[in-house]
Amino acid sequence: MSGPDLVHYLEEFRREVKLEKEQLGVLEMFVKWMQRQEGEKKAAGAKNWEGLLEDIYRRVENYLSKRGLAVQCWSAARWGKPNGSALCLVPSHWREDIFYRLCRTQLRKGPFSGKKILLAELVLDGHKHSFFLPLLEHLAAMERRLGHRIERESPRVEQTGKYRFRLCFPVGEEGLTEYEREKIARTVADFILISGEYVERARDAKTG
Repeated sequence: MSGPDLVHYLEEFRREVKLEKEQLGVLEMFVKWMQRQEGEKKAAGAKNWEGLLEDIYRRVENYLSKRGLAVQCWSAARWGKPNGSALCLVPSHWREDIFYRLCRTQLRKGPFSGKKILLAELVLDGHKHSFFLPLLEHLAAMERRLGHRIERESPRVEQTGKYRFRLCFPVGEEGLTEYEREKIARTVADFILISGEYVERARDAKTG
């Protein structure tokens, strides 16, 4: 139950039940205690997510290293989001404005609506014609090779200049098992390798 809900129920309770002033004070103390507990729970949840993202990244980095690809990992603060927990991965030979991102989200629409999602996405913001559209032509081929559905932003979001290809992994309240973490990390690593091939092709076509 959230803080606003507690306050609402407290007011309803006050209207229906006559209490002494001292008793009202105890109720208010209880509401503040519940709000503090909720805040601590949210903080712990955020910390757990940060740990999960870091763990997935380390596994992805290990898989990529075995395949001969080195990546640099930066926090979201590098892109102007100092409070973000997202991790941004940039292949060592790439420009910094094209990168992969690991983050958490909760989608409002689609098959994952209302669920907590671990998101791995290729960010091509501002590169509609040079990178996004060339990769879009090969989206079906990338999905077949990866064996996993690749999502894109809604038309409304793409109209703002945000172009992303992303993988969605639902995360339940109990978190992820060791097997699930390994499977996600391997899929993300394959996504980086496969989509990276098409980014390289688009770059060569642009400069060639």
